[in-house]
Amino acid sequence: MIWIAIAIQLLLSAFLLWATWQVWLLRKSLAETVQTVDGWTEACHNGLQVSNPSLKLARSGIGSARKQYQILQTQLAKFQNLLSVLVRGVSFVRNRWQKSRKGSLKGGADSLNYKSSRIKQNVKRRR
Repeated sequence: MIWIAIAIQLLLSAFLLWATWQVWLLRKSLAETVQTVDGWTEACHNGLQVSNPSLKLARSGIGSARKQYQILQTQLAKFQNLLSVLVRGVSFVRNRWQKSRKGSLKGGADSLNYKSSRIKQNVKRRR
């Protein structure tokens, strides 16, 4: 019976020794991971401190670009209005010109037809 107790004690001790070794490996791995993450955090912090003036400069540049864009939008709207007025004016002038031309062509065509018919009549009489 004593041998059974000693065997159980040995098995239990071996298992606990193995578990302790696994915990020690896990602790070592976690320590290395924490060290790596700390390094990354420090690098990011240093990078952000250096880039802070650059970010301020970029923000001011974006603000001025937005103002210029708004100015350009108003100028574009004015230009579009001007073009629409010009297009309307050109179409109005074209319509007036076509109407006046049609009116002069009608009168001119009648007189041309009249003259051509007289010439034809004269040709017929001569024959």
